[in-house]
Parts: sequence; C-alpha cells; structure tokens
Amino acid sequence: MALELDDLRSCLILSEQLHFRRAAEILHVSQPALSKQIRRLEDRLGGQLLIRRSRGLHLTSAGQVLLQHARQVIEDAESAERITRLALKGEAGTLRVGFGIAVLARGLPDLMLRFRKRFPNVDLSVRNMSTSDQTQALIDKRIDVGFVRLPIRMEDIETIPIVHERLMIVLSEQATHHAKDGLAALKSAPFILPCRADSASFYDHVFRTCRAAGFVPRVVQEADVFFTALNLVRAGLGVSIAPSAVQLMRVPQIRFAETRIPEAEWSIGIAWNRQCPRSVLVENFIQMARKFLSSTIK
Repeated sequence: MALELDDLRSCLILSEQLHFRRAAEILHVSQPALSKQIRRLEDRLGGQLLIRRSRGLHLTSAGQVLLQHARQVIEDAESAERITRLALKGEAGTLRVGFGIAVLARGLPDLMLRFRKRFPNVDLSVRNMSTSDQTQALIDKRIDVGFVRLPIRMEDIETIPIVHERLMIVLSEQATHHAKDGLAALKSAPFILPCRADSASFYDHVFRTCRAAGFVPRVVQEADVFFTALNLVRAGLGVSIAPSAVQLMRVPQIRFAETRIPEAEWSIGIAWNRQCPRSVLVENFIQMARKFLSSTIK
C-alpha cells in the first residue's frame, strides 16, 4: 500500500525536531493527531521508526533510512504540485513553434525572449519551416503553433491573422537603378535572394510579384539569411526583395522602396490544429504574439 504524503511529511518534521509538541506546532495539528499519523505509518511499514526514551525521541535505523528518502519524495511532490498548478494557468509545459523567414525578420527572436522572461517554466522549441511544412507538422502534432502565410485552406487548421506584410525593394545607396516607379523599373537588375530551400513560399512569392511587374528576376546570388542578402546589396552586387520587416535589422548604406505591386502584400497568421483545442499555454503565446508583432513596423 502506498504511503500517504501527509504522513511522510509529518514523520519528516518529527524526525527533524525529535519533539512531539514542537513538531505538532509546526504542522498545525494536535499531538494526538500527530501520534496517530506516526502509528499509521509504522503499521503500514511494519516496524518502529521512532523510539521514546527519557532524553527524548530517537530514530531507529529504519527511521533514518526513511528520513533520507522522505525529503526527496516530499520535494518532488511539492515541485510536481507547483509545476502542475503553473501548467493549469498556461505558465509551464512545452511549446513547439514553427515559423518562416518573414516572421523571423519581423521580430520572432525578441518575442521568444519576452515570452521566456514572462513564462520561465515553459520549454520553448522553435523550428524554421515553410508554411506547407508547418501545416503538415500541425496535422501530425509535431508542433503546437505555427506562423504561416495566409490564407490556409485546410479543414483541420485554424488561423488568426496577426500582421500584414509586404515585399519591398532593397538597393544600395550607390545603386544607379531608379525604383521610384516601382518594381517594374528593375527588370534588368541582378537580384540577390534567400535560398529557395530555406523558404519555398517566400521565394515563389517574389517570382509571382516580379511576374506581375512584367518580368522574371535574374537571380545572380542566393543567400542563407536576409542579413547576408542585405549586406551583399550593400556591397553593390545587386538588388533584392525582402519583407518590410527587415528594415528592423538596421543595415547601413541600403535603402528601401515600394514595389507598387498589389501582389507584394500578404498576411501572416498564427495557426494550430483545430482537433487539438487551444490550451491556456497556447492562448498565452497567441496573445503575446498578437500584441508584440503587431506593434512592429507596418
């Protein structure tokens, strides 16, 4: 039969105090009630744990063994209770988040730092994934939430829009290309873009936008991240197209211009599997993401 946690706690306090009255006061119980708990514990274990002597209480060898293990058992139980209470309030647990490069540029790292600071008992796991990979991961329950390109037309996926984005032209300050007339003026320019392998949805969006402007971009260089692409533009190796949020990177000696193409705009939303009801933890994350990301540049 399993031992009662309250009996273990009482035995631990009594073993430390070796005095019934002091132990009873600490436990806020009467001395007879404490004696009853100890007898019950001894009955379940089948032997004496404490011996009354003229000079006070003394632990038996079995009592000393119990004392060594009882502390850890009680600490583990109290820790489990504390973390479970936090989990019920959405302040503990594990949160698996998928994201794309556009929301990464908009401020996802800062959002994660804020969330971790506010909820230090939540284990965050983040994965850079395309929108299609995120939706599949949500269906397979490999992630809990994702930042996806909208719209998503899948019955099992529910979304909430959080930010609107647009593609912008990126040029060096010394560039001779004139972008005041929009993207169409850059049809002969060399382009620097992030690798399609890193985000097929973004790469394809750039090509759709360029086609809407009347040309197919001539890509002369691919970069692994936006920061690299912006610095290659700064070096004069070409022009680029990037989400407006990359302006937050504050790369010097480059300038941004509007594409003047409606197809350059899109929305980013938070998505989750509607077959998995939103937990309090997920809800806490969504609320913080909506508040923080929507406050970044438009």
